[in-house]
Amino acid sequence: MQIPDYYQILEVKRNATAPEIKRAFRRLAKRYHPDKNPEQIAFAEQMFRKVCRAYDTLRDKKQKSNYDRTLQTLERQRKAREAYLEKLSKLNQNYAKLELLLEALLHHNYETGISLYEQLCQNNKKTGKVWRIDDFLSYEESRDCEFLIAEAYQNLGFSNGDASSTFERHRKIKQAMLMYESLLSAESKRPCFRHFTREVKERLKFIYLYHFSVNGYNQTSHIPLTKIRALKLPKRETAWMYKKIAEFYVEIDQLPEARTVLKMAFELQPRLTGAKKICRTLNIEY
Repeated sequence: MQIPDYYQILEVKRNATAPEIKRAFRRLAKRYHPDKNPEQIAFAEQMFRKVCRAYDTLRDKKQKSNYDRTLQTLERQRKAREAYLEKLSKLNQNYAKLELLLEALLHHNYETGISLYEQLCQNNKKTGKVWRIDDFLSYEESRDCEFLIAEAYQNLGFSNGDASSTFERHRKIKQAMLMYESLLSAESKRPCFRHFTREVKERLKFIYLYHFSVNGYNQTSHIPLTKIRALKLPKRETAWMYKKIAEFYVEIDQLPEARTVLKMAFELQPRLTGAKKICRTLNIEY
């Protein structure tokens, strides 16, 4: 539905007073009166009728009130429609990028895929809204997509050919870790990809041990042992990880920490294999 904008026709503001509306009408009536426009009489008659119709509506309080309400309603509808179309356009653009992202990851073009993913995240940071894959894909497809993105981060972080800085590689590895952990958390609440669970845990084992080997134990960038326990691995595997961590502690000369973690390993697996050397170093009976 469309109605003429009588305020625009009379060239006055929406908050114009009755005297201002009357003066505007008189000025425009003179301008467009057919007697003063013999050379453009058809156009003048059309404009003169519009001016008179606008004035007849706005000079009457009741008609003006009804007109203002209708005008406001239509403008709200127009703005809502424009906002919807803008949102739809952005959704279509984001969906197109997501399709390109998936295509890139499936063909192992990790750099392209991660670049597209971070573009999508960055665009939504500007609006203050969180970009969610679930807004475009089913729950199961979203988890599969997140697995592929985490895999891409992991591959780029551990790539020997990656020219990125050490900080950037560590950032990618950390992002992979967070996404894998998020997948396990989602799986515990709503199972949908049991066949991936074991693979995700294997990858987290590798990443956790990597962090210990690079950072050891410090207050700003370490993997707490609670993360390893949260994987709920078989005792034998958890004990093996504790032994590896103890070996990392020995390498950086943090012997008390090494003894603590190694004892935890023996509590889980008393007959832990391959621990003779580290036990000798730490003076622990094997």
